[in-house]
Amino acid sequence: GIARKPNPAIVYGILSKLGISASDTLYVGDSGIDMQTAKNAGVDAIGVTWGFRPRAELEAFSPFLIADSPEDVQQLF
Repeated sequence: GIARKPNPAIVYGILSKLGISASDTLYVGDSGIDMQTAKNAGVDAIGVTWGFRPRAELEAFSPFLIADSPEDVQQLF
């Protein structure tokens, strides 16, 4: 009964359940739908290139970061 991405309902539910604010959240995904979901939820997005979609699809949404490896994401922390 939860709306599908890019509807942000699932993100809002997770943030609420965990007591985390959108400003403290990074949404990691491998598709334009994931990038749009993050935008709709008001959270920063990290696009990962090791998924199913081409880098250009991720770039079209101007995510916070495009990562080519898990280590690229890890460097943020």
